[in-house]
Amino acid sequence: MRHTPMMKKIFPALAMLILLLFQTPAQAAISEDQVRHAWREVTRIAEMTELPLDIKDEKIPNAWVTAGKSVTVTTGLMKLLEREEEMFGILMHEAGHAKLGHYEGRVKNSVGVGLLAILLSEALDSTLGDVAVGVGAGLATAGFSREQEVAADDFATDLAFKGGMDPTGLYTALERIALSGGKTQPSGFNSHPPDDRRLQRIKNRILERDPDIVFPEVKKAEKEDDKKEEN
Repeated sequence: MRHTPMMKKIFPALAMLILLLFQTPAQAAISEDQVRHAWREVTRIAEMTELPLDIKDEKIPNAWVTAGKSVTVTTGLMKLLEREEEMFGILMHEAGHAKLGHYEGRVKNSVGVGLLAILLSEALDSTLGDVAVGVGAGLATAGFSREQEVAADDFATDLAFKGGMDPTGLYTALERIALSGGKTQPSGFNSHPPDDRRLQRIKNRILERDPDIVFPEVKKAEKEDDKKEEN
C-alpha cells in the first residue's frame, strides 16, 4: 500500500487521538512528584522548615500532620483530586496546623488534664486518675478541634493569595471529598467532614479577597463499584 504525504500526516494524528480516548482516570490523578513539588512550594511560601513528606498506600482520601514534625498524604487522596491546586490547598491547610502550633497546643492541654488527674487520684485514692490520664493521652493523639480546623482553613486561603496561587483549591478539594461519600477518620484532614457551613465560610473568605473569582464546578466522582456494575 502506497503512503501519500497526506496519509503520513493523518496516521500520527489518529494515533494521538486514540491515546487520548483511552486514557484512564488513574493517569489523570495527582502524581507523587506533583505532591512533593507542591509541599516544597507550600513550605517556601509559608516560610517554614520543609517537614518530611510521606506517601501512604491507602484507599481512604486523607492527609495529616504527625506530631507537628511530618506530613502524610494517602494515595486515595491523590486519586480523588483532579487539580494540582487542590493538593496545594490541602497541603497549605496541613502547613497551617504545623505553623500555628496546633499539635503543641493539644499536648499542653493533655498534660494539664493528666497532672490534674494524678493529683485527684492521690487525694481521693480512686481510679479517677488512671481514667483521666488516659483521656489526656487521647487528646494528644486525636484529631484537631473544629476551631483549629477553621484556623488552618483560613491559613491555607491566605497563603494561596500570598503565593499568587489559585485560592479555590482547598474549596474544591473539600467539595470533592464530601461528594466521594467516604467515611471520616479519627484523625487527619478527613476527621472533620466538610459541611455546608465550613465550605461557605471558606468561599466567603476567598470572595472577600477577590469578588470576581470563579469557582470550578465539581462533579460527583464515579465509584469503582458502580463502574463494575455497568460493565
